[in-house]
Amino acid sequence: MNIQEKYHDHIGFYNNILPDGFCPYFIKEFDKLESEGLCSNRQDSEHIQKIKKEDSNFFLNYYNHRGSIKLFNDTSCYKVISNAIQNCFDLYTDKFDILKSIPLSSTTIKIQKTIPGAGYHLWHCEQSNGDAAARVLSFIIYLNDIKDAGETEFLYQKVRVPAQENTAVFFPAAYTHAHRGNVVHGDKAKYIITGWFHIN
Repeated sequence: MNIQEKYHDHIGFYNNILPDGFCPYFIKEFDKLESEGLCSNRQDSEHIQKIKKEDSNFFLNYYNHRGSIKLFNDTSCYKVISNAIQNCFDLYTDKFDILKSIPLSSTTIKIQKTIPGAGYHLWHCEQSNGDAAARVLSFIIYLNDIKDAGETEFLYQKVRVPAQENTAVFFPAAYTHAHRGNVVHGDKAKYIITGWFHIN
């Protein structure tokens, strides 16, 4: 793989980060889990209205730890995602090398599906209260293409990042990079992998 990188206002953009064919494979595995009732949704887990945010998700490392689902017993699958995240992290910290002086790690990999008509409608940042206060860097990996909708929109940078298969963005978790997931249009759901690097 030859990862292509560019930067804008502390947002790192990375193309071609996963092996060919991995994204559609992983989407199929997510849909299997969802059909078996193994995913959660915002309304159940956060008791929040759909007009604020709506998606279904699971935490990959949680199920991998439980060893209860075949996909997550396949360590090669977990390694593919972890390696992609690490490769982008290394590029980002080469660009902003002050981060190398901060002990950072990523222990959470969240897979998320947003159906047509849904989205994360609220402006928010990833660094907040509780455990989230230690978040320094956030990432989103897009698993499929969504045209003309479903972008990740950054408030202060005035940037909309389209959902494009096999691409990622890395950005600060702080208020400077408040963002939202715009509504998905059409008849195709948006699938992403997301997570955080936090202070150890």
